[in-house]
Amino acid sequence: MISRWLRFLLWQPYALLCRRFPLWPFQVKITQPVEFVTCIQIDNLLTRTLSRFSGGYDYAVCYLVDETLLIDTGFPWARRSLKQTLQKLGVVETITTVVNTHYHEDHTGNNDLLVELCDAQVLAHADAIPEIRFPVELRWYRSFLFGPSAIADAQPIGDSIKTEHTRFEVIETPGHCPGHICLFEPERKILFSGDLYIAADLDSQLGDADGPKWIASLEQAIQLRAEWLFDAHGTVLKGAEAVEQHLSRKLAFLQTIRDRVYEYATHAQTIEELTRKVFDRRGLVDFLSFGEGWLSLITGSDFSRSNIVKSFLREKFQQEASASLIEELEKEAGEPRISSA
Repeated sequence: MISRWLRFLLWQPYALLCRRFPLWPFQVKITQPVEFVTCIQIDNLLTRTLSRFSGGYDYAVCYLVDETLLIDTGFPWARRSLKQTLQKLGVVETITTVVNTHYHEDHTGNNDLLVELCDAQVLAHADAIPEIRFPVELRWYRSFLFGPSAIADAQPIGDSIKTEHTRFEVIETPGHCPGHICLFEPERKILFSGDLYIAADLDSQLGDADGPKWIASLEQAIQLRAEWLFDAHGTVLKGAEAVEQHLSRKLAFLQTIRDRVYEYATHAQTIEELTRKVFDRRGLVDFLSFGEGWLSLITGSDFSRSNIVKSFLREKFQQEASASLIEELEKEAGEPRISSA
């Protein structure tokens, strides 16, 4: 309770000030990788430093399509820079729709700005809407890096969404978190992938990650044979071969973790012991983090390797329980019945 009062009295005024006047200056990069698509990248020294240690991706990447659709809105600290950028591009009056690929604050942090500035409608998967409309209080490091979650209304997205020159299919791709979606334009083979890819070998995840569903989503995305991939953290891939190669690397990485979980989860042990066996790394960071990875050190184990391991454990024992039930049913069906007569 004391910590909540301290947060209310000290952190809230600081957070409100930083949304208008960031403590660390931001830089904005605007590119147009393909026709009708404008990429807006916003970051600062803190997020750039974090990015370099986490796979080399950027933060607060928004994609503007046909000057009417904005895919993701970045994190709250980038509010002022995003507002100035949209005004500079002259799209404040043209943006009508925002699509959130998922509910994490670095993708939804400025939904309220788009509603206020553009009177835009925010759309997301139904499973993501509770987290967007009723955001939880973030852990300290997430609040410090990205800013407090903004409250904004959101509505369920349909099966597709249109702009003047494009028609996107909405692809359900859970795994990174529940309610994650991708947008796929079948005519031009363009895939806006949210956080489906991020980095191929980023091993530490939040507790809402689901490895088995992530594998299924990657397999589904590979089948689309996309020729352009726009990752929500700045990776842009051109060519069907390059897209398939990167998605396949991510898929193989997760499949390897799953196989090792199945191999080593043969007897009772702590999740920390199992995680160390699955990843089998012995560097200084692994020693200091008890095998959970460097991200767990700076996030108080909020990001950790064991989160993804747990999701594969749930799959393993669900499968074993199902197999056991089927075996029992088959055994019962094979036994002769004695007539009560």
